[in-house]
Amino acid sequence: MAILTRIKKALEKRDWPLRIVSSISHKIIDNWTRWLNFTGSYTFVNRSKGSQRLLILLAGYKEFLWPLTLERIAKFVPADIDVCILSSGLYSAPLAKLAEHHGWSYLHTKANKVSLVQNLAIDLHKNAQWIYKLDEDIFISEGFFDSLLEGYLHIKEEGLYSPGFCSPVLNVNGYSYITLLKMLGAEEEYRNKFGELKRAAQGIKAHSSGEAAKWLWQKSLPFDEIARYVRSQPFSYSAVPHHFSIGAILFERNLWEAIGGLRTSLHEGVLGIDEEYLCKDCIKLSRPILVIHNVFAGHFSFGPQEPTMREYLPEIYPLLTIQESAFDGKALQNQVEAFVK
Repeated sequence: MAILTRIKKALEKRDWPLRIVSSISHKIIDNWTRWLNFTGSYTFVNRSKGSQRLLILLAGYKEFLWPLTLERIAKFVPADIDVCILSSGLYSAPLAKLAEHHGWSYLHTKANKVSLVQNLAIDLHKNAQWIYKLDEDIFISEGFFDSLLEGYLHIKEEGLYSPGFCSPVLNVNGYSYITLLKMLGAEEEYRNKFGELKRAAQGIKAHSSGEAAKWLWQKSLPFDEIARYVRSQPFSYSAVPHHFSIGAILFERNLWEAIGGLRTSLHEGVLGIDEEYLCKDCIKLSRPILVIHNVFAGHFSFGPQEPTMREYLPEIYPLLTIQESAFDGKALQNQVEAFVK
């Protein structure tokens, strides 16, 4: 036994073989992960202008929202931003046509891996240093893109933080819903109705209850008026102390490069892995998640809330449309009636 103890101590003192093996294994894993993050069959229709700002728009599964959410993007996106619609695991003829109409790029992958399609889009836009990412169920308003960038730059210049990614105040969001309610003076009303007023990424009604989502949307309408009100507030921001949803974010290319791309799963249809690892990587790199308080966006719902919100949508549809929308009144009414049926 004494001899074994002496051998063990000797190995502990001279642990270089173990360190070499560990280093090699980590390198193999890193190389495999990076390969997985960028490998897959895809088709890319390139209409890029070579801009330094890029919007990647994940879409393909909530077509009933496109006349609202995508129409807003078409109206409010600045001319110097490259837009690329991304479809993970499918080809959408309506999206391809929409992209062609607006002069946007369109990228779709054979495999349903949302991280892969995002990584490919960023990699294909070599000049893009600023990446906006939006999901198809996000509602934006005038000034959204420039205001979010201005807020990000303000934080960088301030020097207190090196941002990981920045997000607007979202109404249906486990963290920023309270920020919105405080601005509207409605936090106690929410607490009295739902029995809580808590920030979290899970386990709260703002994340799981359809009635809570419906109530938060009631406070967010008329949408453009609320957005203008939020935008009129003095600049401020806060750091998120927990996991955060990434439906509407802005980040720099150097962050994406530092983490080797968004984490991609081995199997198709795995949701949330991009979000999970991006949040972890931001913490690991001391680049916090930050919410800009004078930029507003609407999030239609989280999964458990969608049935309630789909029933509610026809009632609030007119309050979500742009005043001078490309969709005329008759077409809009037809869409509402078709949706109800």
